[in-house]
Amino acid sequence: MLNQSFSFENFKIIHEIENRKGNYYKDFYSDEYQDASTLLKAKRRDFKLEKKKIVRDEAAYILAFEQKKEFEDLKENYLENDLNKFSNEVNKSDFNFKLTPFVPESSSKTIYTTSKDAVSFFAMKQLQYNIFRTFKVKQANRYQIVKQVKILLQDKFPKFIIRTDIKSFYENVPQYELLKLIENNSLLSPKSVSLIKNLLYNYNILTNQLEVKEKLRKGIPRGIGVSPFLAELYMRKIDEEIRNIESVSFYGRYVDDIIIFFTPKSKHSSNNYLDKVKKIIEDKGLNINDDIIPGKDPKTQEVDLLNNNTTTKDISLLGYKFKIVNSEFKEVELSENKKIKYKERITKSIDKYLNEYPHNSIEARKLLIHRFNYLTKNSKLHQPKKGLIGVYYSNSLLENDCVSLSRLDQMLHTVVDTKLPILGFPNLNKRLKKFSFLKGFNEKSFYNINGKKKNIPDLRSAKYKTAKVLMNNFERIVEAWK
Repeated sequence: MLNQSFSFENFKIIHEIENRKGNYYKDFYSDEYQDASTLLKAKRRDFKLEKKKIVRDEAAYILAFEQKKEFEDLKENYLENDLNKFSNEVNKSDFNFKLTPFVPESSSKTIYTTSKDAVSFFAMKQLQYNIFRTFKVKQANRYQIVKQVKILLQDKFPKFIIRTDIKSFYENVPQYELLKLIENNSLLSPKSVSLIKNLLYNYNILTNQLEVKEKLRKGIPRGIGVSPFLAELYMRKIDEEIRNIESVSFYGRYVDDIIIFFTPKSKHSSNNYLDKVKKIIEDKGLNINDDIIPGKDPKTQEVDLLNNNTTTKDISLLGYKFKIVNSEFKEVELSENKKIKYKERITKSIDKYLNEYPHNSIEARKLLIHRFNYLTKNSKLHQPKKGLIGVYYSNSLLENDCVSLSRLDQMLHTVVDTKLPILGFPNLNKRLKKFSFLKGFNEKSFYNINGKKKNIPDLRSAKYKTAKVLMNNFERIVEAWK
């Protein structure tokens, strides 16, 4: 039986996992714990120096070892006190997650956050682990999906393809059916079930759904750590039913983005596949997104490669555009939405600079250069998440001579010339136009975001600094695009 308790022992495991990730939340812990941590570092240095001495003073070596051990025990005791205190708070009958809604400038969707305190943090992490371990749910690997799509398009077998996504996915998940899935599984602890119900109750307060009948309430809070797990759990049955449609040879879904390949025995098979997919999704209380927005990639597409009747067709999926000409796959480019995203980030970076440089021109310029480095090169992240990211690692299906990359460079020059004309900003204009997406991709150029000498400034007003502390260089760079 899995230990799903919100206990000191489990919270200690979470603490150790987060520390290994480089996520140390100083404000979570008591002054006593932090003081003990500082003193322990000093005692470990003393012990290391004694240990390295060629001629060792045995008494000094033993003393240094004992003092190090004393402060290790002291630090461990204070940590246990803190984690026990968090555990006691979570296990009170009136504990629940308090939600705060906000709408980012770049989105029309409301994002929710929970309280930024240690108790809520550890409770949410444990709840995520409990759901993951109980239901074995996790998101698909987006790179594996797009890589498989490229391979399938290259094989030249006749096929019919549907690409779609679910409209306002998080906002439309039927709560009643979701809770039935959760409550019907006796392995999830009662405390976990109670926390999920309270989370949805608070969400319903904020979305004015308490007056709505329980069976008609919809949505899970977008942005909350546990929500992706709940969404994946709800989609499990939909995934299964779509895979079971006759002639499905490949089904891929990343969150709400869906692509399906059909390979029927006859080229003249009825092509009502979209209707079948649509019915499965609608029967589960959701809808496909068939909106058409000028200048953006269509959300729902049907591509018939059965009868050689496709002249030129693009399939847009997860940041890529798969180009098909005369029923044959030709190349991969960046999707229109991805190019718009890059343009928006360049524009917002310069707008932030123009807003900040009258007050602190040197630091504002540094921050702008950091952001252009991050956008056009590649980085290795340690926190808040780990992994390689950047113009190559985020778009690695592209070819080195891909026209999309050259167009990104042209777009960068246009935005720089418009926002920072050479007559007003001669040096900065020239400096920024040396950055290149194409070069960053082809050469896999790296920008060391974690460098110890990099002290990326936070130029926000005191009000915003108080509201949200930016913990690391990554957060200070991407803050402009939120």
